[in-house]
Amino acid sequence: MVSMQKSTDEKIKTVLEKNTFFTKALPSVEEEYQKLIDSVVCSLKKLRKIVEGVDIKEESYKQQLFEILTNFLHTEKYGLDTALAVCGLSYEKLYRIVNFLRIAYQRGLYQSQSNWIKETYTTEWKEGKIKSKLRADPTFAADLAKILLGEEPLINRILSPYERKTLDPSKFLFQEDSMLDTLARYSIRGRYIASKGGAPEDVIKNILDEMGVRYACGKVKGVGRKIDFIIPSETKPKVFIQCSYVETTSSGMGDKAKTEKDTVSKNIKENYPKATFILFVDGAGWIVRGEALRIMCEAGDYVFTFHEEQLKEFRELLSKLLSKEDYKQGLHRFFEKGKS
Repeated sequence: MVSMQKSTDEKIKTVLEKNTFFTKALPSVEEEYQKLIDSVVCSLKKLRKIVEGVDIKEESYKQQLFEILTNFLHTEKYGLDTALAVCGLSYEKLYRIVNFLRIAYQRGLYQSQSNWIKETYTTEWKEGKIKSKLRADPTFAADLAKILLGEEPLINRILSPYERKTLDPSKFLFQEDSMLDTLARYSIRGRYIASKGGAPEDVIKNILDEMGVRYACGKVKGVGRKIDFIIPSETKPKVFIQCSYVETTSSGMGDKAKTEKDTVSKNIKENYPKATFILFVDGAGWIVRGEALRIMCEAGDYVFTFHEEQLKEFRELLSKLLSKEDYKQGLHRFFEKGKS
């Protein structure tokens, strides 16, 4: 027997009481980035030891730092991560700087004898390309060191005063040990956020795969929006699943809620009256958007969060809603369990 649907107030209560507040990355992502953080911290300590002999009072200290940083960027596996951490410069900003220079050179606005900048601009260089170029080309490492030490006049002119202060050579004479972990985390924060960005959908995907459920993603005839998960297929949909994990509030949340209710839910009821619409509504953002949350809860037949208890209930509901043919061949143990 399928679980009885809750009232809107009960659904709201579920979202508030079982809210996980902030999305967690998958364990594999957490492990990967902890290893990266540890590696960057180790690299930071190595750089700090190398620069111990540099005296900021000496006239030649900038030249010494330039030579050290050039070699470090060229030879150290995590040299770029380390240098950006020390500066407080994001990878995204680095991409803009490097690719601005490439475009400026090709338009005759920047002069350089370096071979790397003479390469025809076809696509933007990202992390992988920049790191491989650093390992292969010591001249590129030297030019990048010059930028990070605030010694590239064109870059200094185009950056705002706030951004220019990230390129301060004295930062590379850091001393506080407690700063290292914070620096390492900051340097990879953008990549970590991007990696965990799909985690909520990945949780649902992993459950469906574990249960052996057939599903598709995307557009369904008669439904005006893309659907995160359609069970078992776009042509014979029985269950529609949408996911909305919001960590911070935004003006678009109200529009999102109205779309789920006035478009998705309405289209499903009109064109697939026997289908079930499941919404995952979670994250701190929904807690302070009461009216938008109510609309979301009105839209879904069932509303869940990513709390462990909720995920268990979700599994149980699926096992009751689905038939044997909704599972991949030989993977319908949940069908047997749910019907027993």
